[in-house]
Amino acid sequence: MTGRDAEAPLRTRVAAPRRPGALLVLSVVLVAAWLAVFELARVLDYQPHASLWFPPVAVTLATFMVLGWRGAPAIASACVLATLLSFYRTSGHPVVPGRAVLGYALLFTAQQFCVWGGLAWLLRLVGRGVSSSSLPRVVTCFILGGGVASLLSACLGGAGLAVTGAIDLPSMLAQLIPWAIGDYAGLLALGPLAIVGVLRLAEWLQIVPQPGIPRLSGMVAPAGSVSAYLVKLALLLGVTLAVMALAAALPRQPAVVFALFVVVVIQLWIVHTHGMLQALVAIAAFSLLIAVATPLLRLEAQALALQFAMISLAANSYFGLAVPGLYADNTRLRHALVRDPVTAALSRTGFLEQVLNDLQVAAQDPRPLAVIVADMDNLKAINDQFGHAAGDAALRAFVKRCRRCLRPGQLLGRRGGDEFALYLPLTTPERAQGLIDALRGALAKPGDDDGFATALSASFGLALCHRRDLDAEALEELLERADAEMYADKRQRRAVAVR
Repeated sequence: MTGRDAEAPLRTRVAAPRRPGALLVLSVVLVAAWLAVFELARVLDYQPHASLWFPPVAVTLATFMVLGWRGAPAIASACVLATLLSFYRTSGHPVVPGRAVLGYALLFTAQQFCVWGGLAWLLRLVGRGVSSSSLPRVVTCFILGGGVASLLSACLGGAGLAVTGAIDLPSMLAQLIPWAIGDYAGLLALGPLAIVGVLRLAEWLQIVPQPGIPRLSGMVAPAGSVSAYLVKLALLLGVTLAVMALAAALPRQPAVVFALFVVVVIQLWIVHTHGMLQALVAIAAFSLLIAVATPLLRLEAQALALQFAMISLAANSYFGLAVPGLYADNTRLRHALVRDPVTAALSRTGFLEQVLNDLQVAAQDPRPLAVIVADMDNLKAINDQFGHAAGDAALRAFVKRCRRCLRPGQLLGRRGGDEFALYLPLTTPERAQGLIDALRGALAKPGDDDGFATALSASFGLALCHRRDLDAEALEELLERADAEMYADKRQRRAVAVR
């Protein structure tokens, strides 16, 4: 469910690998990884055909997510080899596999293709063109779709065992729920991390991934340090082990294991203070610790509660990973609302909002406030003669030169076109007029870094007010007074120029 870059998912057709044999190398690695986690799941079985988690489903999903049907040979090979390994392990001596074993190998392969290949296709479909603000939708599809896929996988897998005579019907029905929960736990614990691994390996081998892989890296990247992450990870694993040890020491108190909810809080702390990869590693480490410690501490009776802890921690983490992306979008939207995109001065809305906020803070101060409206000269002439790019450069230079004269707390906003407004809190008429004179002088002097090498000028209008209980309507009236003064100044300057 993730990728390294923040760009939209690839939209090109799948290309052949540039490195000779790259797809074969990746397939061999995937088969080895699949068989390794299959053996790990077998060792951690707490009842026949049911493990605390079943990580191979994560490898299968990651393969189909990144490679599509190019990964089918690797998954098929892994399924057949796993079936044969299980057969030879239970038979105890080398014999030729019977028709039932080969039949189950084919059924097992078909189950992996249909269920997990289908889920991968669905997630890629949802992930096409997805942005960080839509990631909750992708996460929801992954969590809900993974639950349905796990139940379907258990039904098909159990049916395959029953059809081939490996188990009877009552045993199959009794194992459906444990099987489904084990698949689901393995999927949530390792699925996204496996996708990251397969995706990066494919990119390193210059294999083009499938289009539509949802990406989480457009979100805000928290700046937590490595040492802080290791401390939090150690705390997470330490609390987990302590709770499990306490549950083993108090076998008659099954509720003890529910103290693992504390670990969810620690994990969310990691999610919101560190990067996506660190969060995925923490999920995998937590799940692996539970899977390994459960048989060692003889907590098989608590398997369902422990699986619930694995699933809930992973699900909460994935939703938590999507939140920083929403924060980033809200920040961008907020900036677009309160800042003028051309000059980076406050927008009309942002200027009014900040002035009203300042008036509320300084409501009891008796000193007057002032607003100045400035209308830049000759913007239309600059646009007509040199183009709108030059006009934008002139506007930016106007703002930069004005800012050199402003003190902390004084605000500058663009009202629209060539008109700007300034807010002067706690001022006097003399200081306000002195600022206007300073602004005229600054505008006439091009700066080395303002991107416009010509002198600028403007007409100014000043309005003062002794009230502090201004609302938005009263503030607009004050600006209209300053606007009228600005037009009077403009007429006066034109009259002088005519003379």
